[in-house]
Amino acid sequence: MAEAGTTPPLPAVALTSGLLYQILAAEIAVQRGELGPAFATFMALAKETRDPRFAQRATEVAIGGRALAQALEAATLWRGLAPQSTDALHTLAALLVANHRIDEAAPLLREQVANDPQPAEALGRAQRVLARASDRAAAFRLLEELAAPYRDDPRIGADVRLVLASGAQAAGDSQRAAQEAQAALALRPDFERAALLAAQFLSRPDGKESAAGRAQALSLLHQFLRRQPQALEARQAYARLLVADGRHGEARAQFERVLQQQQDNLDALYALGVLDMESPATRAAARRYFERYLQALEEAPQAMRDPDPAYLNLARIAEEQKKYDEALAWLARVSGADNRFLARLRHALVLGKMQRVDEARQLLAELQPSSDAARVQIAQAEGQLLREAKRYAEALQVLAAALARYPDDPGLLYDTAMAAEKMNRLDLVERHLRRLIELKPDDAHAYNALGYTFADRNQRLPEALALIEKALSLAPNDAYILDSMGWVYFRLGDLPRAREYLERAFQLKPEAEVGAHLGEVLWLLGERDEARRVWRTAWQHDADNETLRETLARFNVRF
Repeated sequence: MAEAGTTPPLPAVALTSGLLYQILAAEIAVQRGELGPAFATFMALAKETRDPRFAQRATEVAIGGRALAQALEAATLWRGLAPQSTDALHTLAALLVANHRIDEAAPLLREQVANDPQPAEALGRAQRVLARASDRAAAFRLLEELAAPYRDDPRIGADVRLVLASGAQAAGDSQRAAQEAQAALALRPDFERAALLAAQFLSRPDGKESAAGRAQALSLLHQFLRRQPQALEARQAYARLLVADGRHGEARAQFERVLQQQQDNLDALYALGVLDMESPATRAAARRYFERYLQALEEAPQAMRDPDPAYLNLARIAEEQKKYDEALAWLARVSGADNRFLARLRHALVLGKMQRVDEARQLLAELQPSSDAARVQIAQAEGQLLREAKRYAEALQVLAAALARYPDDPGLLYDTAMAAEKMNRLDLVERHLRRLIELKPDDAHAYNALGYTFADRNQRLPEALALIEKALSLAPNDAYILDSMGWVYFRLGDLPRAREYLERAFQLKPEAEVGAHLGEVLWLLGERDEARRVWRTAWQHDADNETLRETLARFNVRF
């Protein structure tokens, strides 16, 4: 039972047969989970022999049983028997804080910092202890007091400021946390960890995403990377913030720079794969990135990454390229329990696209849902399967039955409305989408779906415009909402404004339905060559799209 750290001379305790018996009996009790008797035995031995090792063991037993009051009693005895022990000092201070006795912990923490040859590290340990205090403000005040002599030290001041930043964040003061991290960076401009923490605290004031905070974080990291272009972690953090800001092209360039420095960087490979999935023109590149990711993962098993998300993404790419057998092969490689369920749902949808709808429905019927959420997912998958097979009445029946069981599930409300739209049941469409808006007033797609339903039928156009404007205010860069806005202006006869929105939408998502709408507006504006170019691009993406086929037929255009 030798303890680490500085210890005083131990008392001479003869290991008699009786003492040995008590020790063994107590340890056996611990193994059996009988912690109360074991604790009592070790405490009695500590008081009888004055040997701090028994008090230490009593403390460990009490902590293992989460008996904080008893642990504090034992640690107090341990500290009394071994006043020079750093382990006893640290443990007693932590237990006093855990027992809401921060004032009694304060002198011990002062001693801990003052006597440590590495005060910044000692402050870090103190901060982690104080982070568990119930009175977060009092804990941070004490941390400030402990740090005061060191915060502007040119040698360790930057490290101390980061300790204060972590303490402020633990106390719920994000603004102070950001200030301290920035002060650390000012003291040491090449300090990557300070740059990372400052960006983290700036981008999420009060723990929430903020566009203004993200802009500050981006500026800070941009300046840092100009000074330290080889800082990989900072560059990846910068790229992730660019993604969150919707600046995907710039983010891609940053992740590519990471790969130039470290060609098997798993985070960059995966991120580039995800970014390149969104456009048909770059899906081949996305596939290569995911395959490189899996290869790098195979060569670095110590990375402990789950390959399932890459398999699912590769399956999605193959599915969108209509390589259905390949998609099924990727899905078959998914092995994690949660991901396996998602893979089986996707497997069914792929079978549907292979015209094997009944087989797909049987697969869904054989799934064993473990929760209501899983049951909802199965119903949604079956509804999508039937809708894509143009079996609209059956889709509506399946989804309506699920909605009757889970009447306020947002996903079911939306999907049932979309199935009802295919059956021209506008009463159900409006009822379900209005309910969804009531439940989730910030759901941009609910407003958009209702507005587009009216616009597509050339009905209630002022109301359609208001609904889509609301959707766009909630999601200003959503291609589908931009498409809806263009289409409602088309219905209102404002072709130039329709073109403006549709071109933005097609740039973001060069998909068949958006292309059909943009081509029609261009045709009516007299730009027939440009209309044909757009329609050809859309046709190459999805020649079977119903809206596109109907549009081409109306204008007698063939490819």
